[in-house]
Amino acid sequence: MQTATATHRLTPDVVVLAQEAAVPGRGVLPVLSYVLTGRQPVLVDTGAVRGRAGFLAALESVVDPGDLAWIVLTHPDDDHAGALEELLRRAPKARLALNWLSTGKLSASFDPPMPRITWLNPGDALTAGDRVLHALRAPMYDCPSTTTFFDSKSRALFTSDAFGAFVPRYAPTLAELDEKAALEGMSVFCRANSPWIADTRPDRWTASLEPFADLEASWLLSGHLPAVAGPAIGRVIARAASFPIEGRVPAPADAALRAALAHAAASAPASPESAAA
Repeated sequence: MQTATATHRLTPDVVVLAQEAAVPGRGVLPVLSYVLTGRQPVLVDTGAVRGRAGFLAALESVVDPGDLAWIVLTHPDDDHAGALEELLRRAPKARLALNWLSTGKLSASFDPPMPRITWLNPGDALTAGDRVLHALRAPMYDCPSTTTFFDSKSRALFTSDAFGAFVPRYAPTLAELDEKAALEGMSVFCRANSPWIADTRPDRWTASLEPFADLEASWLLSGHLPAVAGPAIGRVIARAASFPIEGRVPAPADAALRAALAHAAASAPASPESAAA
């Protein structure tokens, strides 16, 4: 995981906080959080545990944590809730929006501040100043408490792990990458991260994706995929519809790990001591 967090403004009121994790043989996995500016600033997810100091510094370059009104947590995995505990101390006015199952899972790491929590389940709506966040059932996930959101103001669809992808390199938008390669990386990531998809009926799976296409969102903003602009969202969802018939992603054997470690060792620069010898 890179310790630095890059920031870039996607729209006048949406700022991306981007980290990335190197994945040998697959490129990188973006790890993305989002700041929604406005009368009541909102942070969607809080970065990864590794690199949280860089995440907090990047966040502070965008908004004073003391001004945050809401922290929306899509689910409590370490790559989405990494800086949450520290951020709650730095953002004393912010309320934490999540669901009851995520609250329980968080309690394994620290004591969630229950008086500051708002439970938000699929079908609920959260008014944050000049915008309304509509909570939706996650179409795919590795954590059953995952929730996605549609923002009425920016018309952005925040999908957490859903539609995540291994990509050759990080770029602010999907349009800056080879789309075919990125969608293949999406297939591998999503089928590995949500292996239960292989057990779903293709017709029911396709039907479960239709509500997300029907939103006609301006942006699809995954936690693990460069931003997808409206015209490309249909192609992303259409590619995802094929996941059940593609089956499970074979797990790499230990021999693959040994080969990767050997390659990394051979590629590492020589230390001054070995060079002197």
